[in-house]
Amino acid sequence: MGARLSMATWAPLGFPTLRLGNGLHIPVLGLGTSHQGGYSHDAVVYALQKCGIRHIDTAKRYGCELLLQKAIKESDVKREDLWITTKLWHSDYGYENTKQACLDSCKRLGVQYLGCFDGL
Repeated sequence: MGARLSMATWAPLGFPTLRLGNGLHIPVLGLGTSHQGGYSHDAVVYALQKCGIRHIDTAKRYGCELLLQKAIKESDVKREDLWITTKLWHSDYGYENTKQACLDSCKRLGVQYLGCFDGL
């Protein structure tokens, strides 16, 4: 079935979404985070509060999941209004390692669930 452009919008903000094969909707516009000094706390909070960004893309490898937890809390955006994607690092492959890596990412991000846990 795959992803299709949907007329649905994300939360009250009006951003277009893609409908995934499982019926969930992912906002088409997202904020990518980075590593090696590319993370800016103020920019993340601003994007969430003032620009209506509701999709955050990060990875354990980038080292900013804990920082994002703080930014999400500071933004006052409800968890259910966010789509959060993070990524599995290759050293965490394997059933038990992957499960633990996902739980660890959730803990660092301060969330109970992820929109997507992607492999690199």
